[in-house]
Amino acid sequence: MFEMVLYLLTLLASLTFVSIAGSNGLFSNAFQRGFAGVSTQVVSSNFLLNYTNTESFLRACLAGEVGFAGYVFMAALGVLVLTWVNNLYNHQQAIL
Repeated sequence: MFEMVLYLLTLLASLTFVSIAGSNGLFSNAFQRGFAGVSTQVVSSNFLLNYTNTESFLRACLAGEVGFAGYVFMAALGVLVLTWVNNLYNHQQAIL
């Protein structure tokens, strides 16, 4: 479950990166956009998996060790991710 959350967050981060870079004319073809997206996702997922403070906190929230505040945090994180996905889908770009 935890790894799925991390991979979803890194997928959204890579889509945002490619969207911002593509709107600035940085990537001219699909191969460059795909390579940039995959490399961004691999780097960010490895960083998040190795960053123990973030991992420990998210695991504690999911396990209920933080109490009600952990569940509220995870719900807020879920709403943030859904909003991010909605913005990427409806506007084809990251809204900053």
